Amino acid sequence: MNKVKSIFSRILITVMVLMASLGMFSVKSYARNAVDLTKKGSLSVTYKFGDDMLFDGVQSHIYKIGSVTEIGEFTLDPDYAGLTSISINSIKDQGQWKQVLDDVRPTAVLNHQPSYTAVSQNGKAVFAGVQLGLYLIETEDVIKDDCRYVFSSFLITVPQLGDDDEWIYDGAQYIAEATAKCEKFDINREVEFELHKRWNDSGNENVRPTSISVLIKRNGEEYKRVTLNSGNGWSYSWKDKPGYIWDFEETIEGNNPYTVSVNKNEDDDGLMVVYTMTNTYTNTTPPPPGPPGTPPGGPPNTPPGPPQFPDVLGAIRELPAVLGARRLPQTGQLWWPLPILLIVGIFFIVKGIRKNHKKA
Repeated sequence: MNKVKSIFSRILITVMVLMASLGMFSVKSYARNAVDLTKKGSLSVTYKFGDDMLFDGVQSHIYKIGSVTEIGEFTLDPDYAGLTSISINSIKDQGQWKQVLDDVRPTAVLNHQPSYTAVSQNGKAVFAGVQLGLYLIETEDVIKDDCRYVFSSFLITVPQLGDDDEWIYDGAQYIAEATAKCEKFDINREVEFELHKRWNDSGNENVRPTSISVLIKRNGEEYKRVTLNSGNGWSYSWKDKPGYIWDFEETIEGNNPYTVSVNKNEDDDGLMVVYTMTNTYTNTTPPPPGPPGTPPGGPPNTPPGPPQFPDVLGAIRELPAVLGARRLPQTGQLWWPLPILLIVGIFFIVKGIRKNHKKA
C-alpha cells in the first residue's frame, strides 16, 4: 500500500511540475507586449553581395502598404486591401508572402510615391522616424564593372519580432532590420519571359474565344500588344533586362464571361520568368428559383470553411525573410495537446499500477 501511495505521490508531483511549466509557456506565448502606436520606428536595410562587398549610394524606397494594431495584427491599407485574397495574419509560408508581394507591388510602385527614401552609406540604408506598419522595399539596380546587381523586393514589418518573440524596442523607437537579397548579372544578360494562357472552363469550351489580345506593360507603359490563340499555343515569349514590373491587360471580342488571374513563377537564378493568365468561366445566367425557403443564389455547393488558396507553382526565389523578420510573427503557439497527452499518460500509468496490484 505504501508503495502505491509513493507512486501516486510521484505522479502528482510530476503533474504539478508539468502544469506549472505549461503555464509558463502559455504566458510566454500569448503575453507579448502590446505595440505602442504612439511610437515611431527605425528601419535599416543592408545592401551587399557575398560576404564583404557592400554598396554605397544605393537608392532605396519603401512603400507603406499596411498598418498594425496594438495586439500586433497587420492589415493592408485601403489602396491594397482588395488586391489579394490572402489574409496576411493567416499566412504560414514564404509562398503566400510572395503572392501578396506580387499582388500589391505593381499598384504601390506604379501608382504611389514612396513613403520614405534613403541612400545607403557603408552598405546600409536607414529610414528613421517611420510610421509603424507593413512596408514594401524597392531598390534601384546598381551597375558596376560591367555587371548589374539586382536587389529583390520584399516585405517587412515595423515593428519587428526578435528572437525572444517580443517586438524589438530600444527604449525610444521600434527597430527593424533586413538584408536585401542581391543577384549579379552580366550587364548584357537578359531574362527570358514567357506568357501562357490557361482556360478554366471545363464543359463550356464552346464559349471560349478563338483568340485574345493582350497588352504587355513594362513599368506601367505599353511594351507590346500580342495575340494569343491555338496557333501559337496560347503563349508568347520575349527577352529583356531584369528588374522591370510587368503587367498584362486582356481584350476579348464580344461577350466575356471570364474572370482573369495572373500567377508568376521563376527559376532559382531569376533568368526564366513564366506568367500564367488563367481565364475562369463565370456563369452569367441566373439559376432557376429553388423551392420556398431557399436563400437567394440557391443552396451552397460546398460546406463553409476557410478559403483554399492556390499553391505557387515552380521554384521561387526565397525572400530574405518572411516579412523581413528574424522569424515568423507568432500569434500564439499551440499548447492545447499537452494537457490531453498528460491525462492520457496518467491514465495508462494508473491502469498499469492497478493491473500489477491485482497480479500481486
